[in-house]
Order: sequence, then C-alpha cells, then structure tokens
Amino acid sequence: MNRREFILKSLKLGGAILAGSSALTTLASLLNADKAKAADYTLYASDLPIVENYFNFTSLSERRFTRQIIVHHSATTGDDVSAADIHRIHLQNGWSGIGYHMFIRKSGLIETGRPLADIGAHTYRHNNSSIGICLAGNFNNEMPTDMQMTSASKLIGLLCQMYGLNPDEGTIFGHRDFNATACPGENLYADLYYLRQTAANFI
Repeated sequence: MNRREFILKSLKLGGAILAGSSALTTLASLLNADKAKAADYTLYASDLPIVENYFNFTSLSERRFTRQIIVHHSATTGDDVSAADIHRIHLQNGWSGIGYHMFIRKSGLIETGRPLADIGAHTYRHNNSSIGICLAGNFNNEMPTDMQMTSASKLIGLLCQMYGLNPDEGTIFGHRDFNATACPGENLYADLYYLRQTAANFI
C-alpha cells in the first residue's frame, strides 16, 4: 500500500473512529497488515533465491510478535524434497498445512511455506513467538550442503534485520533446544554457531 492509499483509508476510517473502539481495532488491523506487507517486500526484494508458494491452508492465526528463529531438518534421507512435499505430508497428518515458514532445498533454493506473518506449527509451545526454517535432509546421517548453509545464513540475517533481532544464542535455536527431538540433526545443530556468526554479516 502506498502513502496515498494509506491516507485515503485513514480518512475513510476517521468518522468511524469517533464512533467507538471497534473502529480503532479496524485501524490497528490495517496497520498490522501494512507491517506484514512491508516485511514481505523486504524479503522478496532481497537477492536471496526465493520462490514464493501460494499454498492453501485450512486455518491460520496471525503471530503478534517474533522473538526466535528455530532451525529444523526435514529428516528425509536421499532425494531432495520440496516445500510442496512437506505441505502435502502435513495436510495428510490433519494439520493446517506446512508448519515451517521457510524451506531450504539442497540446491540452496529457498521456498516459502506458511505465511511469514502467521503462527507456524513447528515447535511445541514456541510457535506463537517464532519463525520456523527447515532445511531439506536428514542431518543425523548427512551434512547440509554449502548452498543450504549460505542461503540459511543470509535468510537468518535478513529475518533478524526485519524483526529487530540479534543472531545470537538467545535468538537462533535448534528444534531440540525446546522439545524432545533429534531435530535439526547432529550435523546441522553443530553448525548453529556458524549460522549465528555468518548471519551477523548480512545485517
């Protein structure tokens, strides 16, 4: 939304605002939507190799704040998998759709999953405050590719910039830091220090 459109919307709401608090809630919703669009623009205007998906979800809720970025692996061995593959699996599990916000293929290609502004479904009891990033592969048995690590570093750096976060041990976590799981695998978990350090170079 450009400045002119924003002003027009604000003027249209002006009379309603005087009528009561419900209009104030409407204005707040518009402002939150604008913030989400601005974040999306920052992401897609970057030089990251991002492909935007338009998945259908059964139900979603807006995430009010972002304090953490949580790293996962797909735990799939062998051939590369895509965000669409994970979306289909998660739907078959009876979930709303893919639980991760961003998915990084072995080639380093970044695919969108759940809308960035919405609550994910990737880390029990921590979805309301976090962004979930998943890398394709089983990193108990293999290493993430150099292309995946480069894309993950740049993506984490950009997300930290967008949400005013520092890429440190209080912000960048592995799934296992919160739940009883091996995710994101021994090899990727050991590289979280590297991701934090290199992400800082892209802020």
